[in-house]
Amino acid sequence: MNIIDAAGTLAAAEGFASVSTRKVAEASGENIGSIHYHFGGKDGLFAAVVREAMSWCLHRAYYDAIDAIDENSTREELAKVVRIIVSSEINDLFRSDRPAWHSQVIYQLLQRDDELYELFRAEVLEPSTAALERFLKAVDPTMDETEVFQRTITMKMPIFAHANYMKVFLKALGVEGYSEDYLSRLEDLLVRQAQLSLGLPVD
Repeated sequence: MNIIDAAGTLAAAEGFASVSTRKVAEASGENIGSIHYHFGGKDGLFAAVVREAMSWCLHRAYYDAIDAIDENSTREELAKVVRIIVSSEINDLFRSDRPAWHSQVIYQLLQRDDELYELFRAEVLEPSTAALERFLKAVDPTMDETEVFQRTITMKMPIFAHANYMKVFLKALGVEGYSEDYLSRLEDLLVRQAQLSLGLPVD
């Protein structure tokens, strides 16, 4: 296990504040000097962990679909964008070969108010929020900021919950992992809910 993977796994399980460079060194099989040499210390290491964890969501698949929307886009086309958004979020979290600690580290970041959170906010949260606002305003130009926020959360939080509370959910389901059938059904359910609530055709 390399240093970033070791630090990410520990931070995901214990929280950043509980992880020392000594723990990371022991988990990775490296010495503390290597951490300071490569990352300049604990802060530099954690910044590298955050960048690795968020690397998969710097350019979401739905950004291009939203950028392609214009005044001539039909309701049917907007309905298809809903599926692209939901599918992208599920693909990124559950249909990829990314380590499980990535999503857990992001969950840990959302509990913080420091430079690590600010890094994530500026590079991931703000672009994602802006893209979804453009989409929702294209669906309904009268939508205010509060409704945009509520609809964004309603669409995405069930997906995040499946990642952040995976251990609890899998235990409740009595399985070791989410099957493709389960993910497909989750995607269809969330897409239909969003399309119906936005008054869009259901695909």
